[in-house]
Amino acid sequence: DGTDQNLIIYGHNRINGTMFGTLKKALSKSWVDNKDVHIIKLITKDYVIRYQIFSSYTIKEEGYYLRTSFKSLNYDKFLSTLLERSKYSFNTSVSDTDNIITLSTCSSNNTKRTVVHAKMISMTKHR
Repeated sequence: DGTDQNLIIYGHNRINGTMFGTLKKALSKSWVDNKDVHIIKLITKDYVIRYQIFSSYTIKEEGYYLRTSFKSLNYDKFLSTLLERSKYSFNTSVSDTDNIITLSTCSSNNTKRTVVHAKMISMTKHR
């Protein structure tokens, strides 16, 4: 029905690398060139969900990328905007049938946000 296609997780940017302190690595060319690190694994009580990163960037604080419902906004245009914002190309396509995850944390003395977007590629139930 076009709702909740974007799961958003916020985390603190900790200097010691805990929480989302290492998210800024997704903005470096050497990290992007290592395809082995482009998978985000989310483990819930019932499922293991894997996501393929398709966009990473830094942006001033705003609300556009934080949308979860797309009844009044074209989801294709939203995804295109996220792809265009990416600092690097991850060579990953995304379409309006994909559910995505957004990871967001503060950067640059809390004046900007580091953002990573990934599309769901698998969901397996715990045994």
